[in-house]
Amino acid sequence: MRLLNLIIILLSMNVSYAKDIDKQYTNLIEELRCMVCQNQNLAESEAPLAVDMKEKIKEMLKMGKTEREIKSFLAERYSSYILYEPPVNTQNLILWLGPFAFVLILGFFLLRRYIK
Repeated sequence: MRLLNLIIILLSMNVSYAKDIDKQYTNLIEELRCMVCQNQNLAESEAPLAVDMKEKIKEMLKMGKTEREIKSFLAERYSSYILYEPPVNTQNLILWLGPFAFVLILGFFLLRRYIK
């Protein structure tokens, strides 16, 4: 009886683990951009490079890699362009701070003009 319970528990854990990997896989391929098709995610793309990337993602998930590790590996390999939400770093600092700087400069000139 105990052996049967143990087998049932192990099988249910394996099924939930597979569902978890499938969910992570689906999330990742929807969050990553295809390098060939400019505005498609990997889930929508059937380009040969996208198919290879999907296989690599599956392989890495089966190896136990986290989503963060997979994203950083792909960003290192293909640049941060692959991420729809790129990290703040020196390469794209102007993109993150540019709009704020533009509003501040514009506000300064408009305020100066208003005061005169």
